[in-house]
Formats: sequence, C-alpha cells, structure tokens
Amino acid sequence: MRIFLGALSVLALLLSARRFYIAESTSHDIGALFLLLIGIQLLIAAALVHEHQQSRTPKPPASTDRQEGKERDPSAKQE
Repeated sequence: MRIFLGALSVLALLLSARRFYIAESTSHDIGALFLLLIGIQLLIAAALVHEHQQSRTPKPPASTDRQEGKERDPSAKQE
C-alpha cells in the first residue's frame, strides 16, 4: 500500500513539475498547484501507512530473555 501511495505521489509531483515548466511564462497554473498538493498529501499518507504497519508488526522477543532461558536450563540439570 505504501509503495502504491509513494508511486502515486511521485507521479503527481512529476506532473505538477511538468505543468509548472510549461506554464513558466504565465507563472500561474491552478492545475499544477492542485497536483502539487495531491502529491504532498499522498507522500504524507504513504509515510503514515508505513509507520502504522511497522507498529503493528510483532516484534521478536528480546535476546536477554533467550539468554536467561538458556542459563536456567543447565543450572536446573546440574542440581
């Protein structure tokens, strides 16, 4: 999803840059401003989706928990 939103934002930003380049003599193009705003909004949405996906992914247990578990097993066998 974030890749799709990122691609759409790049496309909108490129189209707005092209429209600004074409309208350089008049220096006023409402369509280019609209595309620029849409591109920025899509880029922000992609960043938020990425952050949300990262927060929902399960994190592996800490390595200290694994080391404590390994230390407990040998000591239990020795006693």
